[in-house]
Amino acid sequence: MKRLYNALPIWAQTLAVNFESRRNFPGKYGGVFRGWLVDLEHNEKKSRDELLHQQQVALRHLLEYAVEHVPAYKGRSPEKLSEWPILEKREITAAHLSDEFKPSDLMELRTSGTTGMPLTVKFSKEYHQIEMAFRWRHKAWAGVPFLSSSAYVSGHPVVPATQTEPPFWRWDRYEKRLLCSSYHINLPAYAAAFQKYRPDFIHGYPSSLCQLGGYKPKAVFTASETLLDHQRAAIEAGFGAKVFNWYGNTEMTCNIVECAAGNLHYRTDYGFLELLDDGAMIVTGLNNRAMPLVRYRIGDRATAKAGTCSCGVAFPLIERIEGRVEDYVRTPAGRLIGRLDHLFKDARHVREAQIVQRQLDEIIIRVVKDGAFDEAPVRAEARQRLGDMNVRFEYVEKIERTKAGKFRFVISELP
Repeated sequence: MKRLYNALPIWAQTLAVNFESRRNFPGKYGGVFRGWLVDLEHNEKKSRDELLHQQQVALRHLLEYAVEHVPAYKGRSPEKLSEWPILEKREITAAHLSDEFKPSDLMELRTSGTTGMPLTVKFSKEYHQIEMAFRWRHKAWAGVPFLSSSAYVSGHPVVPATQTEPPFWRWDRYEKRLLCSSYHINLPAYAAAFQKYRPDFIHGYPSSLCQLGGYKPKAVFTASETLLDHQRAAIEAGFGAKVFNWYGNTEMTCNIVECAAGNLHYRTDYGFLELLDDGAMIVTGLNNRAMPLVRYRIGDRATAKAGTCSCGVAFPLIERIEGRVEDYVRTPAGRLIGRLDHLFKDARHVREAQIVQRQLDEIIIRVVKDGAFDEAPVRAEARQRLGDMNVRFEYVEKIERTKAGKFRFVISELP
């Protein structure tokens, strides 16, 4: 399908994008979405005590459900969460799916996260609408209500990696989205596109957005990477708008969002968050009944913040989130490419992976294998995103951490 899409002329690619958007729209924004959107806004008006009580009730119901319907949790006590073991990514199997759902009826997302280890997360069509409600409620915090026009600078290969001339985007008129390629960052071209389509907000990876600007939306939203201070400064200077940071994960277990006052709020109606002594985040999603992940080690760290926020929303505060800090890969054409975990989403038998760049026309992919690893899917994804760069694999027993014990997914050794 990717090869077919890439071979189409621009007008046909735009038609294909809109056909898919029209087909998916009712499943994303139906009655469940509208109901949750109202409920989430109501939650934002509750007191801290009300929110924490609501969370405890939801957690108890989730644990009771998991014990009854999820094979991996049989025999656990829904009254003693602290006695449940911490769940590691490599331990997640089909036994974590609820027996109330037919697997073929479920939707799925694939992630490799910050370690390069693939994981497929399944969820129901109803939950998909719940997830959309959380996302649009955060947009409302910046004054951009549902179906405001947008530009998404994300990791999806909107155009072929080998394309060298704009347009590097396609317009989705059903959701009023300008879908932009984060693999083709070109400041003049994107500035002109933003001026033409006039999106109300811009959403994307910090590593991409800090290279852009030249247009003033109502707000900018960052996600999928740690937002560094110098990136925030560059984005706000480039776009002349406030940055609202979003923390989520494909596993759909924790949601931390930034408000207009600049504070990060941990949404207690989305998940239950435990912070270990070293800041490691142990998370339990409250709403995805098809695949409940209880006490899951997400791989990032956070620091709690005391007090309340002047914005008036009583969700607990987070001082900072650490993790997902990556270098860029630089292409021979001069493009800077961030957020390359997509390379491993279709891979199998990978315990960990790391990308290293030592020369301009080549990347080295270090892989800790966990079985019969096949290079072909990774090479295909690399070609989609990096063009004709050489890809060389190195197989290792382990991938070294930094002195602080952190994993670096992308390492650039270029000047």
